[in-house]
Amino acid sequence: MDFQLLPEQKEIIDLVDNLGRKEFAPKAARWDQNHEYPWENAYLLRDLGLLGMTIPKEYGGQGRPLIDAVLATETAAKYCGATARILVETNMGALGCIMAYGTEEQRKVVAERILKDADKPAIGMTEPDAGTALTELKTRAEKKGNKYVLNGTKHWITGGGLAITNLIFARFIEDGKDLGIGGILVDKGTPGFTFGKVEQAMGLRGIPETELIFEDCEVPASNVVVHGDGNESFKNLMNGYNAQRVGASAVALGLAQGAHNLAVDWMLKRQTFGRLLAEYQGLQWMMADAEIKIECARLLIYRAACNARHLPNNVMLPHMKEASMAKAFGSHAMFEVVSESLQMFGAYGYSQDMPIERMLRDVRMFQIGGGTTQAQMNMIARAVFSRKFTYRQDPADTTKTGSK
Repeated sequence: MDFQLLPEQKEIIDLVDNLGRKEFAPKAARWDQNHEYPWENAYLLRDLGLLGMTIPKEYGGQGRPLIDAVLATETAAKYCGATARILVETNMGALGCIMAYGTEEQRKVVAERILKDADKPAIGMTEPDAGTALTELKTRAEKKGNKYVLNGTKHWITGGGLAITNLIFARFIEDGKDLGIGGILVDKGTPGFTFGKVEQAMGLRGIPETELIFEDCEVPASNVVVHGDGNESFKNLMNGYNAQRVGASAVALGLAQGAHNLAVDWMLKRQTFGRLLAEYQGLQWMMADAEIKIECARLLIYRAACNARHLPNNVMLPHMKEASMAKAFGSHAMFEVVSESLQMFGAYGYSQDMPIERMLRDVRMFQIGGGTTQAQMNMIARAVFSRKFTYRQDPADTTKTGSK
């Protein structure tokens, strides 16, 4: 077992680190304050071949393993969380689902959009009444002839309104029968597909969280990626989302590493009572604890990425348990690291004049988005006990609702 990075992987880190220092960090506050998507950074990443790194060579990509995209994401996040999320969405997430389970034409189209237009595919999962309990979703894709008609509303969709490519989770209805949850592509601009409220989010404000509205939106049947044919289709969709969770964890890791670095530099310069902050043992222990958490999270994330397994079309996606462990531990521990790093700055850290205030707001999202920490713990427990648990209340049991 070798924990050393390959020379080409170190080159990716150096490339993104230089970009981060020169291009990402100076503008990060702008994207946050103005709620502005960092198109400049997206185009830079595209031109350097960092968007669609995981796209197979036959579709114009580099065919790089997932770990390479994770390394780029982590490094970018040290300087700008919103920019790092672009790397996640263009190397994992919806892309993984489409490459694994989509048609040849779908793979070609989506790859070209990412590689040429810097498109950031969006995943339309969450609804007003279906977040963690995703099986409660109500959006319908009803087959009529050679088309599907979509009706429903999605909420908190990352990149909604920006993405050309939208992978929408919906209930497939045929001849009045609910076949289960599947995935279908809906392009921006399709009649009947509009955008509603844009959330005023706490952090990562450079990428919008938007409401998607479908009203008798007709989509060709050829846009189906995963047909709603029962539990297997839903499982396939979630396989693709495992990579998204690893990518989200990498953003949290990078934010924590960036904050930690800032704190270390500050503590080697800032004096109180005639001594450097770095000379106080209590603060040393806090920073040592942060270093341990960062390295533990890094090992979990890298392992999940490196152990990604072959799925259809030679697409490499992580195991559910390993992805959930990386996210559950990483998102929680990295928030603690950023919070303690801010503490080293005292009141300065609490000011918007310092980047660490923004980093704390950014990292908080990862305990919620992409599956809450508690939901990940449930999934890990399923793997530990090798069985499924139900959290759905029995309609006959009124004791949990307070009914008499």
